[in-house]
Amino acid sequence: MTGFYLTGSINVPTVDDAFTLVGERLQPGVTRVPDGETGDRANWVLTQADHFLANDTLDVVDGKARVKPGTAVGFDEIDYHSVAVESYVSFRAARDDGRLAPDTRFLVSIPTPFNAVNSFVELDSQVEVALAYEEALRPSVERLQEQIPPTDLAVQWDLPTELATVEGWFPNPYSGVEAILTATARLGDWVHDDAELTFHLCYGDSKFGASPFMGDPPDAAAAARGGRHILPRDASAIVTVANGLSRHVGRRIDAFQAATVAAWNRRAHWQPLAGLAIEADTEFFLGLVHADDGAAGARHRIALATQFLPEFGLSTECGLGRHSDDQLADVLTAWSELTAADLFAASSARVG
Repeated sequence: MTGFYLTGSINVPTVDDAFTLVGERLQPGVTRVPDGETGDRANWVLTQADHFLANDTLDVVDGKARVKPGTAVGFDEIDYHSVAVESYVSFRAARDDGRLAPDTRFLVSIPTPFNAVNSFVELDSQVEVALAYEEALRPSVERLQEQIPPTDLAVQWDLPTELATVEGWFPNPYSGVEAILTATARLGDWVHDDAELTFHLCYGDSKFGASPFMGDPPDAAAAARGGRHILPRDASAIVTVANGLSRHVGRRIDAFQAATVAAWNRRAHWQPLAGLAIEADTEFFLGLVHADDGAAGARHRIALATQFLPEFGLSTECGLGRHSDDQLADVLTAWSELTAADLFAASSARVG
């Protein structure tokens, strides 16, 4: 087993609680530790709304921004670094006092510009606005790496919109899939060589409420139930995005985390993993641990996936902040049972 990957959010009240939970329940196994994305940051990219909807260089019509004719698109300071730097102080304290393992890195997850514009910008304006947002975001990523030693840092880019667009769930504002991959790869190349670079290939979480990543409910009963109403067919889009980024990103990619769904219960769902062509030194984590069926369900999916991918780590489909208290407890129990069983003991070669 290559370990357990956390994508960012954790259902705990404080940053210190996040570090304590990881140290007590998920290590060894987790080597990249987020601060739990507590408070307003649990709303993910929605924290960026004012950058688009209260932006004098954009028009807003029916709740969506668009390019204002004759005006250059611009953004005020985009700040993902300040809270991260504050949390890093607590991270260092937790590592220094032994609550976290000594080889732990601090993980900071950031939605790509495509995810931001997909939430707030009309389709025809998304490419132009995303490029302007990208230019405003880069200084924050640079400050992050100036104020946190890169040797202590892992930078994760969140890619649910990229994955959903490759699946065909969203219309593509770019000229094609390769253009999406090229835009995403530019962000990877911002990350210092001494920092780790990871990508979270996400489908959105399926446990709570309505989301554009969940699809439209087919009927009133499905709407009341909430959760996912559209399923990825198989692992094809995951492989397309991972292989594409491996082609386009100039620097080393340290890890991919790929969401999967509990309904992938046949060999055909996992067979596309045989075509994964990432570099030999890139870790790959499959989000196949689900609270609903715990260790038993994970074992079944592991047995299917290993027929096509000999080694991988584990994760949940999205952040632990998307879990209720009971679901979080179930995932922690499942991880404990899986590590005790040492399911991957027979597999020692890296992906290659």
